[in-house]
Amino acid sequence: MEDDNEESTYIKLISAEGHEIFLARRIALQVDTMRAMLEGDFRESREGEIRFPDIAASALEKVVRYLYYKDRYAKSTARIPEFPIEPEEALELLVAASYLNC
Repeated sequence: MEDDNEESTYIKLISAEGHEIFLARRIALQVDTMRAMLEGDFRESREGEIRFPDIAASALEKVVRYLYYKDRYAKSTARIPEFPIEPEEALELLVAASYLNC
């Protein structure tokens, strides 16, 4: 499925520290919270960027990596490799994943 707007191929995610991370729009639309922001009548849908003032850059980057991992292996019939999460990252990632509902 191709987006009918070239500008919407990627969206910009902005962490609490102001770091910018780009995510394919089609993957962002798989996340309930992001889909609501991007498809609703919100600033995020018009600007193509979502700010996460309570999510640190390190956690947001790991979430984005996980979303690409999840998309890549969604229809896999082969053994799926483990997605690495360090113990010291776990709590922050759990909070971010809960907020994003992913």
